[in-house]
Amino acid sequence: MIKYILYILRWTVLAIPGALFFNKVRELFGIDSVYLAMIISQAIMGAMVYFVDRLIFTSGAVPIPWEIKPRGVCAECGHVGKCYRMPGEKCCAPGQMAEGNSFRCEKCAIRKIKETAV
Repeated sequence: MIKYILYILRWTVLAIPGALFFNKVRELFGIDSVYLAMIISQAIMGAMVYFVDRLIFTSGAVPIPWEIKPRGVCAECGHVGKCYRMPGEKCCAPGQMAEGNSFRCEKCAIRKIKETAV
């Protein structure tokens, strides 16, 4: 939820600079078409904002609270059902695909909590 709020906040904060940038694109390129100017300005803004989004979603700078997957496969025992991701684990780590997911069934999640608490 924190990441979602940061994402919405980022969109809100960049709305006015985005509108100003849109007008500047129309002026600089002499584009009369609103749609073409919007596509160009959004593509350029998207290229710049990519790095902010990467910071929010993959850097680990923002801690991840418990995530619940209604139907998933436990990374430890293979149980199919409701699975949980531990707080603080990265959701989109580059090496995670090779290692498998970090979602665990309730039993394995409780065991993992006890292991990390010791």
